[in-house]
Amino acid sequence: MNYKNYFSYFKNNSNEIYFDSAATSIKFDEVIKAHSDYDLLYAANSHNDLFKNAFFSNQMLLETRKKVATFINAKNENEVVFTSGTTHSLNQLAFGISNLIDNNSKILLTKLEHASNLLPWIVVAEQKNACIEFLDLDSEYKIDIDKIKNKLDSSVKVVSFAMNSNTIGISNDVELITKLIKSYNKNIIVIVDLAQSIIHNKIDVSKWNVDGVAFSTHKMFGPFGLGVLWAKENLLNELKPIFYGGGNNIDISNNSYKLAKPPHKFESGTLNLSAIYAFNKCLDVINEIGINKIIEYPKSLKQYFRANIDDSIIKKFNFYNLDNDQPILLFNLLNVNAQDFGAFLNKKYNISVRVGKHCARLTSDLLNAHSTIRLSFSIYNTYEDIDKLIIALKDSDSWVNEII
Repeated sequence: MNYKNYFSYFKNNSNEIYFDSAATSIKFDEVIKAHSDYDLLYAANSHNDLFKNAFFSNQMLLETRKKVATFINAKNENEVVFTSGTTHSLNQLAFGISNLIDNNSKILLTKLEHASNLLPWIVVAEQKNACIEFLDLDSEYKIDIDKIKNKLDSSVKVVSFAMNSNTIGISNDVELITKLIKSYNKNIIVIVDLAQSIIHNKIDVSKWNVDGVAFSTHKMFGPFGLGVLWAKENLLNELKPIFYGGGNNIDISNNSYKLAKPPHKFESGTLNLSAIYAFNKCLDVINEIGINKIIEYPKSLKQYFRANIDDSIIKKFNFYNLDNDQPILLFNLLNVNAQDFGAFLNKKYNISVRVGKHCARLTSDLLNAHSTIRLSFSIYNTYEDIDKLIIALKDSDSWVNEII
């Protein structure tokens, strides 16, 4: 199957080998078309349905919530909240439950977290004089299942972690981790960052029994500027909104107000309706292709890479996650600045990669690497792309001549 047929981007960038999908995926043609179609054909705001296109807007919004709920196996579409992205969703979760945190509280995270799942909790802890602690990781950098209970005590209020790391690419067993936490204390709130997982794993929030998740649509071939917050109904009822305004209230008097019920409680102002319509169509395309194929194909690219590199490459590079199956490669050319070699890959071979700390600064400390090169694979990559990558890595000795 040539999945590139779904992406006209590569007709306009035919020579590019795009290995930066962990940062953002290329968008389906249908997504781009739908984004434009909403503004050209419908354009109406939601919150009223007195004319045809406004009615369409509200129906589309409801339909998309239902599709999202089905995609993540949520039982109630009203538990699906639209936000501007994963960062917004995680901030809403963190600051929304800050009233449950006090100076006797403990929040558990991991050192692999993206800044979006670190900073909100650090700020909440700072404001409430609470304590941040980090779960132990095993030799593969997964959450160490055997040591979770060592971190649990009566002061733990929240455990928040990414299912998949955006650097090492490990995949945590969300269901088992949550089961262990809830067996100790069912009232501990478990929140999962799905930004890197939403298109690389089957998501089942009901089976997992987590309390809340967050993800962005641009990580899954969808539009920029749109995210999803899902949380259990009882948690949504407790959460305080971080934004207030039109749409999230049902009554205002001179000095009091009454908030709407979830999800509207968290959707003040005008939603990104053209993006929501585009995401609606995005989910249709994902279902057309099949989520299992979308999950497995990028893994096969990493397996192919692993099977076709030889000692001439392995001895020159430090690969941090070659053995796990997630479609991310994190590496450095030994004794060479990551930025320099990343520039070489792009300049000579038109390979687009990500270089730096990848918004996961504590991970750099774990790896003892100031900066790393990250390649991430998706369905529009090919085995030929991997062949060219291997050729480029074998040519690593010429990096200086190329960038000087």
